[in-house]
Amino acid sequence: MSKKKRGLYLIDEILDYKQYNGQKYYLVKWQGYNNRDCTWEKPEKIPNLAQFLHQFEEKVKTFGSNFYHIENDQPPQLEDFIGAPTLSKQNQYQYQSEQINKLQNQIDELKSEIDLMKKQQNEIVQLIQTSQQNSKCLQPSLQQDSEIIQESSSEQSQKYTEIKSQTEGGFEFGDQLEKIGQAVQTKEKGEKMYYVLWQKRPNGIIPKNRWVNSEYLMKNDIKSLCYYLQKKLQ
Repeated sequence: MSKKKRGLYLIDEILDYKQYNGQKYYLVKWQGYNNRDCTWEKPEKIPNLAQFLHQFEEKVKTFGSNFYHIENDQPPQLEDFIGAPTLSKQNQYQYQSEQINKLQNQIDELKSEIDLMKKQQNEIVQLIQTSQQNSKCLQPSLQQDSEIIQESSSEQSQKYTEIKSQTEGGFEFGDQLEKIGQAVQTKEKGEKMYYVLWQKRPNGIIPKNRWVNSEYLMKNDIKSLCYYLQKKLQ
């Protein structure tokens, strides 16, 4: 019923009242109309409000608050009449709002995780760069260490050769043959081996005697070998 029509009709009674956003509304039934044609009105729009409220309170005391409920003739809800959201719609909006908040929280968490991953990635890149710089700085040092090791190895080899030359006899160490002590022939190869004794060196060291083959003697002191063989033939 429009406001224009309301001015043409008389109020029959008040059936109910509700409060929305601090504002009271009364369910007004109009004379000659059914409950479904009722309207919700503000107090200032209802003449003789006190009289209608007294009648309403008496009916509630006598018949209860549902006295006006008639099957298939239900009045409109306040929320529908004034365009306010119903309770179910409010719940729906609240649910949607909660879902939006949850999604927003998830987005914030993802952003935090992404920021953390970026931070960790930057730290890894810095570590790699620092490692590469340290590696470049260490390369000359490693090269120097390698040279020192090579020099040390060469020195040790030289010392070993010197020690070996001091104890072991041989033409390669500059020794002179004193005499050939004896000769034997190996069973496996049938090679002739000679037991050689060396002369004392100028430093007083007498080299160790050793077994050598014919080729070694022929190459370094064939004269002594021939003398030994000639002596054996006599």
